[in-house]
Amino acid sequence: MPSVGFPILWCIVFQCAMTPERRKAVLADLNHRSMLTAHGAARAIAEDNDPALLPGLVRTLRHGRKTHNRVEAAYALSFMTGTEGTGALESTLSNKSENTRVRAFAAETLAHRHRRGSHAVVLRNLRDPSREVRFWCAFALGQMREKKALPALSRLAGSDHRLLRGWWAVSKEAKDSITEIERRTPVGSRRCIFCPYRE
Repeated sequence: MPSVGFPILWCIVFQCAMTPERRKAVLADLNHRSMLTAHGAARAIAEDNDPALLPGLVRTLRHGRKTHNRVEAAYALSFMTGTEGTGALESTLSNKSENTRVRAFAAETLAHRHRRGSHAVVLRNLRDPSREVRFWCAFALGQMREKKALPALSRLAGSDHRLLRGWWAVSKEAKDSITEIERRTPVGSRRCIFCPYRE
């Protein structure tokens, strides 16, 4: 029986990147008119977050033909490593002409994939007219452990009782984020667990 060659063994032990053909097919599916097909492509990206997919993900986030394509691109970006492409998420969140669901997904993804400037972008959008955007911005700020957000989150916690379908009130999410920030942030530190910086 022939032995397993090193390249094949490497691919068995460490998941290899997609082939160019597979990347092209997955990105085409991500921008498919079928919501189910687009979601399947996003799940495939979650399982194999090949860095070479990043330009296509950003392109779909910015120019996807349907709302669900842009939503799935924002979702898939949460599985990519590093902060490349984070600017596209920030722009999407701040784009008032974009669908609120896409903007909300961008805010949720920024909770896990952000850079230093993302904190201020999310904080600005905490005042958005959309309850869905406010909800996910509150969540993101809690995950970022952003202490500068505490006054604004406190205001939401006391006044914004709008319910987000399938979840709960914005005020509850704001309270949860306040708890997260106060419990997980050491005294004298604003270190974000996802960002390599300290203020």
